[in-house]
Amino acid sequence: MQDENTTLSTVRRSSVSRRLDPLLSSDSCRQRARSEERNVPEPDSDDEEAIIDKQHSPKGLLTRIDSDPLDSPGGTVTKQPREIKKLVVQDAVAVSPKKKSPVLPTLPRYPISETKNHNCWSEPHAGKCFKVRGENYLADKKKVASGPYIFPARGADLILTNKESGNGTDIAERHCVLAGHVRSVPTFIINFCFPWGVLVNYYEIPDLYASFLQKKERGDTIHDEMLECFAPHERNVIRFLTGDDAQRQDKLKLIPVCIEGPWVVRQMIAGKPAVIGKRLPVSYKYHPADRSKGLEMCFEADLDISASDPVGKKVVKLCTTYLTSVTVDIGVVIEGIEGDELPEQMLGCVRIHKLDSLLSPTLPPC
Repeated sequence: MQDENTTLSTVRRSSVSRRLDPLLSSDSCRQRARSEERNVPEPDSDDEEAIIDKQHSPKGLLTRIDSDPLDSPGGTVTKQPREIKKLVVQDAVAVSPKKKSPVLPTLPRYPISETKNHNCWSEPHAGKCFKVRGENYLADKKKVASGPYIFPARGADLILTNKESGNGTDIAERHCVLAGHVRSVPTFIINFCFPWGVLVNYYEIPDLYASFLQKKERGDTIHDEMLECFAPHERNVIRFLTGDDAQRQDKLKLIPVCIEGPWVVRQMIAGKPAVIGKRLPVSYKYHPADRSKGLEMCFEADLDISASDPVGKKVVKLCTTYLTSVTVDIGVVIEGIEGDELPEQMLGCVRIHKLDSLLSPTLPPC
């Protein structure tokens, strides 16, 4: 009986050792880590409807863009986070107009498997994430799904500031941002200025709107008769870009939506549109192109978050507290006030994925 038990124990030990020995276990039999089993939707998937049905969440509504300066469309970043920063700097130094100024690493584009999709950005689907004022909104108050973004997203930066670097306004003059590519194409900048740093969203300005900015620069008068041949959303954006700051304060509208994060943050950032000029100071500046230096035009809006109203400050404090666990869409739309400016269409959007300020660079002195 004792010999029989000894034999059975030996068999069991042998069986366990075979399961633990990587040379004896096939790949198909190994258990995967829980992190490997997470289902992260691929933005390039052709079957977007299948992703949406499976996720039941706006998390799957992601698309790649062609204008990203650091990654080819549809590509996959395989570098480790530190290597990504090194790659960005090496790539950007050659094209930075001011080679004496250090080039800062920019946020990579989703998906980033090495960081489990933290500390990156993406561009969500416009029509399935946002509703805007419809054609007859002034009469029936109905909203409709937005058309495609007017300005494609180029990227995003989270940059710290200090006494030496200044408050981070006029970010278009800092050629080190967006990995040195900020003025490589005509760019519209939304710059959120906090006491501790800046969160910057970059959008490419298409040729149609860049031409009207050039007309404004030359001192040409833009008459309404010139805009009759354009679609309502085109007419609306042209009026915003070529108008004065007082007109812009009434038209620049943000639609923030918390996609993932603590319940209290999702409740406070639930997609309610806000004309940002009525909530806090916004300064606009146009930077003309300088082809001799390889600089394209740039139109920048600096938002002073520190001067927000009490409700806005509470929202900002919550977002700062939960920054590493929050994924938020920052949608931008030019509000259609007149009947010939409707329906609206989303100007652009950047989705920010769980940022970590400890990984952010510091803005160098001017």
